[in-house]
Amino acid sequence: MREVDISSKCRVNSNRERETFVGLKCDDGDICISFPMGYHISADNKGLRKDIMLLFSVLAANTERKDSELAGLGRRFDEVEFPLQSYLFLIKDFLARGYYREREVSYKTAKTGKISWSRTIKSQKPYAQDTDVFYLDFVTKRNSVRENELITWIHEYCVYESFDRIGWLFTASMPKKPRIVKKEKIFRAVLKEKISHTFNDKNRMLFRHMLAIIDFKGDKDSDKNYRYGTYRFEYVWEKMIDKVFGIADKKIYRPGTVWDIKGTRHRNTSLRPDTIMVLGKDVYILDAKYYKYGVTEDPCDLPDSESVAKQIIYGEYVAYEPAFKKRHGDDMKVYNAFLMPFDSAKNNAADHPAMMKIGTAAGSWNDLKKEYQNIQGILIDVKALMKISTRQDKKEMEKLAELIASGWSG
Repeated sequence: MREVDISSKCRVNSNRERETFVGLKCDDGDICISFPMGYHISADNKGLRKDIMLLFSVLAANTERKDSELAGLGRRFDEVEFPLQSYLFLIKDFLARGYYREREVSYKTAKTGKISWSRTIKSQKPYAQDTDVFYLDFVTKRNSVRENELITWIHEYCVYESFDRIGWLFTASMPKKPRIVKKEKIFRAVLKEKISHTFNDKNRMLFRHMLAIIDFKGDKDSDKNYRYGTYRFEYVWEKMIDKVFGIADKKIYRPGTVWDIKGTRHRNTSLRPDTIMVLGKDVYILDAKYYKYGVTEDPCDLPDSESVAKQIIYGEYVAYEPAFKKRHGDDMKVYNAFLMPFDSAKNNAADHPAMMKIGTAAGSWNDLKKEYQNIQGILIDVKALMKISTRQDKKEMEKLAELIASGWSG
């Protein structure tokens, strides 16, 4: 496979007007990879390939399949119609394990064949005649040499198809051409049989992804326009923040309001904070804002008065609700912060920290004597967050907590 200048296919979007899509986009056969605002893309192909894999893994973990779309058809579609995740799985699995070759021994009940006496004795009913014991049926090893070869050939086809479509994004090499052309009905029947009779989870997953590729109806001429990604990366940003810093159950931290009409109370829908971080006895109310300030340094790109007021309400609710004193202790402190994206490699700090504080937001009507009344503006490096976005990270929580608390001078 000819080495491709991947950098010419990659860009970081501005999140302005039409530049909001994050993911893989193909227009008339020309592929473009769009990274989220604030992402620092690598300078060489090796690094870029790691960046692309990171981007796709984050999208797969934090978006619904409906976030992909087939351009020009005016409808949503899932991975079966354009099986990007299946192509990715086939490529990664092939690079790790090579071509699939049948290793699981299968058995069948038959009157002839190579008999497995242990299985026959355990599962078949014996018959006695005089002093002899005999069996009418035996459990025999299944003779499936041709079928085993066929599943390998189907795997060869699916691997080549995967590399041919998107493999150049990840490697300059190309696997051998398959020894068999696509025979949809036969391939599907073999794979469905394998899925139903395979006990190895990794192999079963492999067969399912192969089936998704076989079921794909597109061809090289008709599927030149497609998308895989999202136009609303702010939701991905919120989910990543919540996974790394947040607690699982935050329902009790939702403040609500009520109407009293002629003695009858009517509850309104509760406000919902993005993320609640609890560290020790203290509570940190985090609002994930996919805003442009970390890129533009323009104050107009900071959270507005409505966002500031809402955070103060969250903080006041937690600070004064008696239930939280019981839960966290009388000396509990409540902090507030906005978390926004930036590219740490482009800031002027000497050590390029992955988190940095840029200022404080407050309400003009507050006396600012409480921690939660001073909302800290924190920038978080996009790539750094994406790399740790699979689970809660205690070290990162401690770093964030220290940075937020350092902004409080009360």
